[in-house]
Amino acid sequence: SQTAVTLSPKTITMGWGQHPYWGSSLHYQQCLTGPVVPSIMTGGVFSAIDAFSGHRVTMRSVGMYAGGIYVYNIVQCPMEAIHGRQSAIHNVTAGALLGYIAVSSGALGIPFVDQTLFWRHPRLSPPIVGAGVYGTMGGLFAALGGKRL
Repeated sequence: SQTAVTLSPKTITMGWGQHPYWGSSLHYQQCLTGPVVPSIMTGGVFSAIDAFSGHRVTMRSVGMYAGGIYVYNIVQCPMEAIHGRQSAIHNVTAGALLGYIAVSSGALGIPFVDQTLFWRHPRLSPPIVGAGVYGTMGGLFAALGGKRL
């Protein structure tokens, strides 16, 4: 009986045969634990940018950066399981969804957008614009990571 687990892009090979990887417990385990260290590192980088820009850096702000990036990554897990692959569309969807929730709850502002936009165009909703901006940022992360649509 074979006990080692060998990974290929779409299946895992175990001693008892082939099983789909996407949506398996191994997929979710890797999906939930894989982004921990990169999220902490990226949160540290964003906090360093804040510090060099003259903003006050607190443990809360570092945690918000790292936690937000971690949640952004794990929100994509069910989408990968449903579609059986990684996709840049998952990044855009995760960014837009979390952007909408964060802006509508007041947890985040909308970067790169002049707030007078909402006075000039009162029908524009800040949560919708936030979804657009954060979804675009998710798409840029996907493009930098080399993900296909």
